[in-house]
Amino acid sequence: MGRKKVTIELSEGDYNYLAGIAKTCDWTLEEVVVQCIRAGMPPTLSKVPDPFYDELIKLNAMGDRDLMRIADGNWPLPENQDDLHRKADFVALRRTYALSLLKWRGHPISPDETMFG
Repeated sequence: MGRKKVTIELSEGDYNYLAGIAKTCDWTLEEVVVQCIRAGMPPTLSKVPDPFYDELIKLNAMGDRDLMRIADGNWPLPENQDDLHRKADFVALRRTYALSLLKWRGHPISPDETMFG
């Protein structure tokens, strides 16, 4: 896979903070920035079974209130709820992904709210 170059502007404070971490860790600034991006991203859906991918990726476009309703279990079941959805516990998978998106968006999520916390 190739690499893409991205140029961003940082405040002096953010830059100095990242540069300080890089120096302390003996990493390059690029390595620190990439690590911050990877650590802060929502989980990948690459290992999600194909029948669930389209349903879960749509959660990214939802507003925070709807994601909170999903996380609280106040969201209707998918129309195509079948044996595969029930066997895989799609509702729990959807809830966990909604919680991870909310956390990524800056909402405090306590460990007891997540399945894996």
